[in-house]
Amino acid sequence: MKKLLLFFVPMFFLASCGKDIGKVVVTYQKATPIYEDLDAMRQQPLISAARNVENPGKIFVSDNFLLIGEEGKGIHLVDNSNPSTPQAVFFLNIPFNREFFVEDNVLYAESQYDMLKIDISTIAAPRIIARAENTFGEALMDNDGNTLVGFEFEQVTEEMEVSSELHSAIRQNNHHIYYDYANNIIPPSAVPSSFAGNSSGDIGTVNRIALRGDYVYVLGTSKISVLNNTGTFELANTRYLTNDMETIYAKDDKLFIGTRNSMMVLGLADPLSPNTETTYWHADSCDPVLPDDEVAYVTLRTGDEGDCPGDINALLVIDINSDNNWAQELQEIEMLSPYGMTMIGDNLFVGEGQHGLKIFDATDRKNISLIHFDEQVEAYDVIPHPSRTDLVLVAGPAGLAQYELTSDNSLQIVSMLVF
Repeated sequence: MKKLLLFFVPMFFLASCGKDIGKVVVTYQKATPIYEDLDAMRQQPLISAARNVENPGKIFVSDNFLLIGEEGKGIHLVDNSNPSTPQAVFFLNIPFNREFFVEDNVLYAESQYDMLKIDISTIAAPRIIARAENTFGEALMDNDGNTLVGFEFEQVTEEMEVSSELHSAIRQNNHHIYYDYANNIIPPSAVPSSFAGNSSGDIGTVNRIALRGDYVYVLGTSKISVLNNTGTFELANTRYLTNDMETIYAKDDKLFIGTRNSMMVLGLADPLSPNTETTYWHADSCDPVLPDDEVAYVTLRTGDEGDCPGDINALLVIDINSDNNWAQELQEIEMLSPYGMTMIGDNLFVGEGQHGLKIFDATDRKNISLIHFDEQVEAYDVIPHPSRTDLVLVAGPAGLAQYELTSDNSLQIVSMLVF
């Protein structure tokens, strides 16, 4: 059995005033492991009754239904055949799920150590068709055979010996002491809610799962997991790329990776082992990427407490034409707090979080300009409706809003699904 130990870097140290000079008082974040029966978790029924959305995450938009993630618990299925009155239908139990992706009526979803492949071609009767067990590492178990599934955190202040193993571990590590699997597993998103994509093929820019050809690519904090998606559904390769990876976007024969300080472009000549073709370095920030033909749009956001360090908020236009010099910056546009984005026709929509929604004229993809700023819309991500060109969907902390896009680029509310 593996012994489990996790500590956060200490917040501060205070020398003890007692006579025993070999002790210090330390305040730090302590993590207590949580264990569950993994087999029982894997065998629970997929479908349960509809419930209220309490902590929304990823969202997928189809012509007639919505999939709305419930952070750490599963996915709500909502009937959206009438956009003015969306109705909850049922709930998919997917323990510890945060990220999912949909393509060709198949839902790909993380579930703690595993990746699930779920057939949703008959939306009223979804079913698990494959489970790639231990995609994110081997299960860590206690002496009773239960599996580590998470942690409870608390701030504690303790007096301890300076020479103790605990004190040494806290002082010597600049980052968390994690288990091996924690570098592979998908971390929480810094975005309150975002779009996985829609059924017409539009892809969200704040995803950690991407599909290309016969493979599924999943980002951890520092590693990428590659799953074979042909006859079998299983982990085919895991490799280290870089630290602090945040988003992935597949386009043509490339993967675009957003990290805290760069945009990486990976080639898929060998789909099992993506190779880095170029890297565009930028200031530390949160970094979604939207590639479009010969350019990539990158939003840099900072200022979130602990999640997005730095002091820059900008929209970058990067030349990614491999016939020229790779990854050259063409524009840097000052922003307030940019999050997810999407291209609708020749317009680029960028969510500014609590500050609103901006629309840029991108007729010339390499030289864009602001044409509309709606400060009344709280937008963390945006995506078009898959079949109605007059509808735009916006994800925010209060709910999922559906807007009609007028001829002058203003937005008229159609419905709000309150979370």
